[in-house]
Amino acid sequence: MMAIAITLKEYFEHENIHYDTIKHRRTFTTLDSSRTAHLPAGNVAKAVVLESVTGDYLMASLPANSRVSLTDVNNLMGKYYYLTNEQKLQELFPDCAKGAIPAMGAAYNMSMIVDDSLLTADSIYIESGDHRNFLKFSNNEYNDLVEDMSHGDIRGMNMGAPRIWERTNINWHI
Repeated sequence: MMAIAITLKEYFEHENIHYDTIKHRRTFTTLDSSRTAHLPAGNVAKAVVLESVTGDYLMASLPANSRVSLTDVNNLMGKYYYLTNEQKLQELFPDCAKGAIPAMGAAYNMSMIVDDSLLTADSIYIESGDHRNFLKFSNNEYNDLVEDMSHGDIRGMNMGAPRIWERTNINWHI
């Protein structure tokens, strides 16, 4: 069983990027994976792949406990994007398990927009391409990887959180 998608592994080797592998119980969403691994959801970057009306792809990378704000992405990018369908995701990420897309667009020659909150986290975790492993990066390594990417506040509402969390705007550690 793979621990890291081949495309991702080759990209990190080429870029000489160090990462640690964090194993966790098999899950099907990045948010559930963060909980299983006892990691703060605000430090776990999930990938949401968007498609423009002209057929361009954009990977939005944001905390696992947030929904992407398409309005904010569209305003920041100056283009209209919508969610890509599952069939297209399998074509774009053939070496990844369904729903385990790594939040590292450059490895797949895809433009990326990164939520600002990820740039300040002490450590960042991304899916490895399967449903059992995260890749951990230090703040410096992660910022080096995404320094040429677009960024901004692209978070919509929180996911899987009681309303009190949203009202207090606290990033609870689960």
